[in-house]
Amino acid sequence: MTQPIITNLERDGLQREFPAHGGAVLGTAGAMSMMLARFQPGWRWSTDIRPTAKTPSCETRHLGYVLSGQMRVVMDDGTEINLTPGDMFDLPAGHDAWVTGNEPCVMVDVSPEITGYATAASKSADRHVELVRRGYAAFNARDIETLQGLFAKDVCHHVPGKSALAGAHKGVDAVLAYYGQLGELTDDTVQAHLLDVHGDGGGHVMATHQLIATRKGTTRVSRGSILFTFVGDKATDLLELRSDIAGDDAFMS
Repeated sequence: MTQPIITNLERDGLQREFPAHGGAVLGTAGAMSMMLARFQPGWRWSTDIRPTAKTPSCETRHLGYVLSGQMRVVMDDGTEINLTPGDMFDLPAGHDAWVTGNEPCVMVDVSPEITGYATAASKSADRHVELVRRGYAAFNARDIETLQGLFAKDVCHHVPGKSALAGAHKGVDAVLAYYGQLGELTDDTVQAHLLDVHGDGGGHVMATHQLIATRKGTTRVSRGSILFTFVGDKATDLLELRSDIAGDDAFMS
């Protein structure tokens, strides 16, 4: 039987201070990691964290919730957003951010990447991990050209279950047709958001994702993963795994 694991964030957590502008505490309990951060007025990533991270912009992806206060975020591409109390957010890497107003901004962050926040960056040297990240972004953007460029001609995507979509989709056209069917069955609402991605440096990458789609007026959120095999810079095999195959089959029936 799995044993419960309980820790106390304030008592057992790892403290990380932001020079003159607050700090954060990082806690873990088994597979759970969380950062509780208190950003004081005047805090800005580019002045408080960049000297430690030693990257041009923040390279941590954030998954979190704003408890109080406000923050302004500017992505590397110029996109600007505001975070306010009650906001849940998935903030990609590549941004600057700062507290707005006279109130501290307090938030929790549960991203798997948060364990390395406010430390010296160690960028992955596994190019296949970056190719998988690019592939997920292309899938969500319906960027067919990028997807085609990532696949070998004889690529095979293995889909589990007993639905009409299950089976081995072999060849670039067949794989793209499978993605097209997913779009048709969900009125083009399907999105696959990366949760975590790991590689072995030798052409194998495991990506865990959260799938969100709406079909016949019902929205389903499920989790799964794909084991990618690469030869050179081309994906040759995608083995899809799911946490609830029966539920996914019923949703697509």
